[in-house]
Amino acid sequence: MEKPSSLRAILFDVDGTLIDTVDLIVKALDYTYRKHLGIALPRDEIRRLIGLPLKVQMRYLDDRVAGNAPHELMEADEVAYYKANRDQERAIPEAIQAVQAAYRKGYTIALVTSKNREEMRVSQPKLQLDAYVDAVVTSDDTERHKPAPDPVLKALERLQVAPAQAIYVGDTVFDLSCGRAAGVQVGAVAWGAHLPEDLRAAQPDYYFETPADLLSWIEQLPVIEDHAKAKEDDFRNRDRAHRVGAGAGGDAR
Repeated sequence: MEKPSSLRAILFDVDGTLIDTVDLIVKALDYTYRKHLGIALPRDEIRRLIGLPLKVQMRYLDDRVAGNAPHELMEADEVAYYKANRDQERAIPEAIQAVQAAYRKGYTIALVTSKNREEMRVSQPKLQLDAYVDAVVTSDDTERHKPAPDPVLKALERLQVAPAQAIYVGDTVFDLSCGRAAGVQVGAVAWGAHLPEDLRAAQPDYYFETPADLLSWIEQLPVIEDHAKAKEDDFRNRDRAHRVGAGAGGDAR
């Protein structure tokens, strides 16, 4: 794969890309749909909903039910189910290492997720990436969501990076559509929610078969000399603040 010479920022999706959450999300949505709507969906149909914001997922079956669906109760139950079973989340080691490696090389890093702030707060301890991330964009940060370009555009605004200098890496066709509409390069990962054939059909700029492939690609990127030193100093300061805050019983986020 060709190395993008102008690359300055790498944006990552979270669910399915950095954390293996596919089974847990499928179970949480299935539980919610069955409880409130009495509808059981095929697993593959639920998988195709992953990557959309929770509010959108809760309205997915509106045209199949009589009356008004209790969207707020459904959201609360889905989040409660997820929280109760979050021990099933599994961070993907090589994907996490890829984020860390990119940061140390001087690239600006953002997480762009369809999780809302509360959902992201639940998952952050699994990531252990606070010191390596320059910006986080959740579904609460934009009016429009994936596959619209707004989440990636918001990340670029916060990072102060031009679209031509960024790539967005994710596991769903919504991620690819979002990134492409925002004018950035897009990379698809094959280990997440959406099927490889669907991802390939979307014609991403980069396709990563395994987490090790993503890590290897990032390890081969050139170091951004003017950023790397500043980021290393920033990392030490943030890591020191995190350890002090944790020792005092505080939250350094």
